Amino acid sequence: MIRLSLRNKLIVFSVVLALIPVSIAGWNMIKISRDEQKSAANDELSSVAEEIASGIDNFFINTWGTPLLLVRDAWDSENLGPGQKIELLKLGLIQIEDVVSLQIALEDNPQPFIFTQTKFSKLLSEAGMNPRDALYLPPDKTSSLITEKDISIGDLDYIPEVDSWLMTIVIHLEKELLGSRANLFARVNLERLKRNIEAHPFGKKNQITLIEPDGRKIFDSARSEIGHLELVKEALQVMAGGTKVVGVFHYARPSGERMLAAYAFPFHFDWGVLVEKSEADAYLAVTKMTHSLIFWLLLGFCVAVLMGIVVAYSLTSPLRKLTRAARTLAKGDFSIKMEGRERRDEIGELSNAFSKMVGDLQRYISELTETTKQKERAESELKLARDIQQNFIPKEFPPLKEIEFYGKCDPAREVGGDFIDYIQIDEYTYGFVIGDVSGKGVPAALFVSMCRTLFRILSARIKEPMEVLEHLNKKIIEFDPSGNLFITIFYGIYDLRTGKFSYSNAGHNMPFAKVANNPQFADGLGMLSRMKTMVAGMFEDIPLESAELILSPGDSIVFYTDGMTEALDMDEREFGEDRLRQLLNDKNSLTAQRICEETIQEVKNYQVGRPQFDDMTMFVVKVLEV
Repeated sequence: MIRLSLRNKLIVFSVVLALIPVSIAGWNMIKISRDEQKSAANDELSSVAEEIASGIDNFFINTWGTPLLLVRDAWDSENLGPGQKIELLKLGLIQIEDVVSLQIALEDNPQPFIFTQTKFSKLLSEAGMNPRDALYLPPDKTSSLITEKDISIGDLDYIPEVDSWLMTIVIHLEKELLGSRANLFARVNLERLKRNIEAHPFGKKNQITLIEPDGRKIFDSARSEIGHLELVKEALQVMAGGTKVVGVFHYARPSGERMLAAYAFPFHFDWGVLVEKSEADAYLAVTKMTHSLIFWLLLGFCVAVLMGIVVAYSLTSPLRKLTRAARTLAKGDFSIKMEGRERRDEIGELSNAFSKMVGDLQRYISELTETTKQKERAESELKLARDIQQNFIPKEFPPLKEIEFYGKCDPAREVGGDFIDYIQIDEYTYGFVIGDVSGKGVPAALFVSMCRTLFRILSARIKEPMEVLEHLNKKIIEFDPSGNLFITIFYGIYDLRTGKFSYSNAGHNMPFAKVANNPQFADGLGMLSRMKTMVAGMFEDIPLESAELILSPGDSIVFYTDGMTEALDMDEREFGEDRLRQLLNDKNSLTAQRICEETIQEVKNYQVGRPQFDDMTMFVVKVLEV
């Protein structure tokens, strides 16, 4: 990644600040102008195409169609005899300039009457052609051109010897000739129409093309087939649909040149009129505007760079001095003297603030050094407290042939508020206790130490679990009458001889148990029935109950604190009692130690990604097969 100094950033910022508004405004102007030019070009193209198509129709109607219909009407007049009608045809050849031959075809006579224009016949003769043969339409050709219309347009032919384009106009005659129905075929020279189209002002710089339905170019001596071009395909498709609507089309030539085009269709012809204009010519004004914008952008760029350099040097010179001073300060040298403090601008204020920072920094370093020493002493003392508290938790448990038991406590902080313990009351009786005090950290650890000491004293001289808890509650109240410190505690006593397990509970989670001879636990481990209870340390007299059950070989009891069931995963879902019970059922065949260690690890894995919120403690007692 390229790193720029502040000076260079200021220069770049000045340039960007100068160029962006101009660029945006210029681009918007160009876009608007381009859209307007595009609309104007489309309008021009469609107007020209429609004008040429209308011109072709007008040429047909006024120059050829109307005079030929007059000849037809005169022919059909009853006042003219055969000889006069023949003279009428000759007169038509003289009066209608573009008609080069008139041919009357009789339905019952294969030999037609044909009259040719003297001027065009001479042109054909000079080219070495027989005028009559060149202009003659054979019967198979004339029969294919006849329609039900009074006047219709036939094929388009090209005579290369005289470079002439001829079009056939078919006129249906009402009166019979020599007893047969007749049709008049006029061969029309399109030279004047061609010159009119070529003389159109649009064609001086642009292109006008006429096409036939098969995609060939009209007035092209090579009769080029251009139906593969995109514009021609579009026009032929519209022509085939019979709609003959005016359309515009944008495309690229095979050379890559972008073109604007339009197409229209004469009403009386199966022709297409294509007009094309280079996009570069159509957008010439926009191109000039773009060049002008680039010029002004370059000029603005140069001015912005010059101004940016001036501003950057005036601002960054004093900042460079401050940077050098900061580097000196970073090496631990506080004897530096700040320059620029006499200035009456933001740089002067920065220099004064820097000088004050140096003084404050010296004082802060001194205070931080002392604070660090105090923190190190506190951490050392906290470590010692953790070691002392961990020594309260049993690490080794006696191997007995009748039972095995194991407990583990994993605090959430350096010191915790959970504890477990076991007491050998006499040769055949063992007491098991688990507790969870309110709060965490050092206060909770101190309270745990006091409660554990009180519990050991009371359990040594009182044999009933409920009485032990009642006396413990009173002692805690005497120590703190406010009730701010309290503890949940479960205490049970097991007799190795009888298998009796008597217990009482002061607000703690009820343990899970597996008792073979009790239907309540037929499906494996289940929670002991809840009993009347209250946490110890809040009220002087608390309602407690005691209960007992008989444990047989293979039975077990699992004590735990709420840190096991209230552990949360990343979705804020608790581990819960049901999940814990299922986990304990899966691990019931393991030793007491493995049950403790693996279950606590499973709960810790459940809350991966989140800090441990509460202490996790578990105590397992299993009756062995003797």
